Amino acid sequence: MALVMAARRLAPLVVPLAPLMAFSRVFVGVHYPHDVALGLLLGGAVAALLVLALTGPAALAVRAVRAGRIRAGVLLTGPGQADTASPEVRNVPGCRMP
Repeated sequence: MALVMAARRLAPLVVPLAPLMAFSRVFVGVHYPHDVALGLLLGGAVAALLVLALTGPAALAVRAVRAGRIRAGVLLTGPGQADTASPEVRNVPGCRMP
């Protein structure tokens, strides 16, 4: 569910493979059919809710890191392009800027 919501072009590949994998788990005797069905419903619902709930905050965090407003983000992702980094980002210890 999360893959389809994140990249819809993966749906033709992921949607047929999910039931096939679920069937294989029942076929080899690792799970009961009701376990697989409930896992599909519960996992799909939780994944959909998390994607919907966290897409906005994650996008805001990425924009803030790219804009240089979060110094910890620069330490994690690197300084980025020299001409777009703000002066306070250029003075972060451990970051080399040309």
